[in-house]
Amino acid sequence: MKTQSNKSEQALRSSFDFSKAVRGRHSDRYAKGRTVTLLTGAPEMDDPLAPGEIDSQLVEIAGKHLLISRLVAARYEVAEPLRDRGIDLIVYRDENQFNAFPVQMKASTQESFSLDRKYEKFSNLHIAYVWNVNAGDGGEVYLLPYDQALKVMDAKGYSRTDSWTKNGNYFVRNAGKELKALLKPFRMQLQNPREKILAAG
Repeated sequence: MKTQSNKSEQALRSSFDFSKAVRGRHSDRYAKGRTVTLLTGAPEMDDPLAPGEIDSQLVEIAGKHLLISRLVAARYEVAEPLRDRGIDLIVYRDENQFNAFPVQMKASTQESFSLDRKYEKFSNLHIAYVWNVNAGDGGEVYLLPYDQALKVMDAKGYSRTDSWTKNGNYFVRNAGKELKALLKPFRMQLQNPREKILAAG
């Protein structure tokens, strides 16, 4: 005896044309059994921040949140501009008197350093370098005023390159020991991020 189908089943069946269907068409194959093939690969390939799979937007998002966490730990307030016109964050304090400065962030899964002359138009601009974004808690944050970044450029000789003198920008993918030493005073440690910002400003 056939079971009575409910209204939703009848409505579903009416949406499809089964007039040319053949009962048991794949029953032989089904009776022989089935196999499941697991696709294996390197686990890091599932990580959007893994080398070779880097999503620049995710790097920027992760870097920005790491930077914000350090700033908040330093008891600063952080605001994001609604429009991106070269400023990524507005950092301010309003404890005794209002004091704010804009931040341009450079986030990377490596230890890259860059500077662009177009940002010199912003008064009191700070540059934030967020390195090793894909390293979890191992990410590093450096925050320094634009004029200090220029001094780093001068100390390394980057300001004398054609890239800077002719094009107004400079980029190096991997900071060496000397560059890291120049940036060390501006590193935001978890222990004393506030002191670093005050020293930088």
